[in-house]
Order: sequence, then structure tokens, then C-alpha cells
Amino acid sequence: MKIIIYGVGKFAEAMHFEFTNETQFSVCGFCIESKYIVEREINNLPVIDFEMIESCYPPEEYQLFIALGLNKERQRIFDLAKGKGYKMVSHISQKAITYKDLTYGENTFVSAGSQIGPFVSIGDNSFLIGTAMGHHVTISAHCMLSNCTFGGNVHIGDFSFIGMNAAIQQNVKIGKNNIIGMGCNIEKDTEDNQIYHAGKATVLRNITTDQFEKKYLK
Repeated sequence: MKIIIYGVGKFAEAMHFEFTNETQFSVCGFCIESKYIVEREINNLPVIDFEMIESCYPPEEYQLFIALGLNKERQRIFDLAKGKGYKMVSHISQKAITYKDLTYGENTFVSAGSQIGPFVSIGDNSFLIGTAMGHHVTISAHCMLSNCTFGGNVHIGDFSFIGMNAAIQQNVKIGKNNIIGMGCNIEKDTEDNQIYHAGKATVLRNITTDQFEKKYLK
């Protein structure tokens, strides 16, 4: 099972370590769009232009993992890769606590230290890093959850980011494209395209979620 990692940053390097040490996948190289290439080798593996990937690593023989932190950018590459015919792999760490009924899509990552209750589903292209959650939680597509905590029966909308030490009360629905900052406590449903910051979860009004993501979540 041969894979290529999209990305050349620290997260891509960490995922190379995860796949090499925890799975049967063989990482054969890295790729990124040509305008971002600085070096042609990482960890003794080649870095190739994403635009040319089919000629070097055809989708009939290789799969991809997209190691990018920004939700919208990860979704953009996900769609481009699907258009090229690639299947994306997922990785659920052996050191995560999960139940056998966990369901998840393509290009999903659940890190060591995550604790996931029963009846949980995770959509395509969503990353859970050190996240703890109760039962009947639904994570939609293209989300990033970082060291946060949920009660049971929580729903997270597409493209949402939830930061460290944030807590979501049980039975709460988080809207699409939300950014929940570090330490926020969310006790009721949120609307789409909302940004919350500080412990009292104050809503920011003068900046869009796209502007905030590009400025603070790189």
C-alpha cells in the first residue's frame, strides 16, 4: 500500500512518521504545488510538483494523504486530487481510544490521545488532534479539531475549526464554517460563519472566517 503525502511542512513530516511507524502504508514521496517548492527532498524522499503527480505516481498504484492545517486549502487540494482520480487514505492512531462502530471518510486523521465515544461519525477530510468526545457525535467534512472536548450528541458543521481547551456542551449544534477559539465554552447552538474567542465565547463581528483563518490559523 503505497502513498504520497501532500505537504512539505512540519505536519507533513509528522504524518510521514505516523504512517511509517504505525501503519502498513509505505510513504514513497511528498508533493506540493510547484510555486511552494523550496527543496526537492524531505527525509530522503523526493518532493514533486503536484501538477505532475499522475506521471510520477499514477492513481492506479498510489494513494494520497493531504497534510494541511487550513480547512479550505485542504478541501481545495482534496477536490483537485479526486479530480485526478486519487483515493485518499485515512489514519486512526493506534493510541487513540475509539469504539469499533466509528465511521469516517477519506483523508481523516485521529491522533494519539484522542478519546471518541460510541456512535460517532467523522466526515471526509477532517482532522481530530487530542480531542475527547462523548457518544452520538457527528463531525462534518473539512473540519479541524485541536485538543478540545465535546459532550454527547454534538454536531459540528462543515469547515469548522475548534481550538485548544474549547468545550462544547452536550446536544449543541455548531454551524458551518465556525471558528471556536482556545478556551471557549459553547453552551448553545451557533449560526453559520461565526467566530468565537476568549473563555466567554464572545462573537467577533468585524472579520470574516476566511480572513481570520488566513491570518491566525496558518
